[in-house]
Amino acid sequence: SQQTRDLYIDNLIRKKDIAGDVKDHLEPHVYEVSSLAYRGLALDGKQQSILVSGESGAGKTETVKIVMSHLASVQVNDSLEEGRDNIVVKRVLDSNPLLEAFGNAKTVRNDNSSRFGKYIQLQFDVEDATQAAYAGKDLPSCVLAGSMCETYLLEKSRVVGHEASERTYHIFYQLLAAPEAVKAVIWEGLENTNNASFKYIGETDTTVIEHRSDGERWQLTVDALALIGIKGEIFK
Repeated sequence: SQQTRDLYIDNLIRKKDIAGDVKDHLEPHVYEVSSLAYRGLALDGKQQSILVSGESGAGKTETVKIVMSHLASVQVNDSLEEGRDNIVVKRVLDSNPLLEAFGNAKTVRNDNSSRFGKYIQLQFDVEDATQAAYAGKDLPSCVLAGSMCETYLLEKSRVVGHEASERTYHIFYQLLAAPEAVKAVIWEGLENTNNASFKYIGETDTTVIEHRSDGERWQLTVDALALIGIKGEIFK
């Protein structure tokens, strides 16, 4: 919740001095990790790294989303332009459906399992500490300026085969659930087709992933592509 976010921002970022172990003040939470990373970047001027690991279905993908969203929310809360959409923040946070569409699939243990590894770098423009002090700030501001994502170890074999209870990558089901007019524009061979029309995709009982249908997720993917400039003739 926003209240929980603000609690960790107020206690771990905005508070000038933190005495003792932070775990003595707040309950363990992923917001603790992201807040201390932001503070280390702004106050100490040192690059920060967060490693998210775990077995399949442990919640790695969701944890990364939470961390990124929390780091971005600090900037929005502290910005002089609070209330106005920041296009960089929006691009970073709303581009995630692209990674999920082309790299996630349903497995036996997880309906939205990442079938690849990723290294995400958030790039912040950090205010000079001296200038911040002259301005009466306890903590220099950090503005999200961009991001970079490297992917590796994609499970390529899933493209041509998967267990009966699993699915291949989400993008194939999304594309087949798109409006017929859209499918015809992308490739005429997609007209009047469904999952069963393609051997590598096949029938599936799962058409909803995390409360959204394949058709709804197709639109999220299209919107995410538009955010990074892939639209119109380029999209086709």
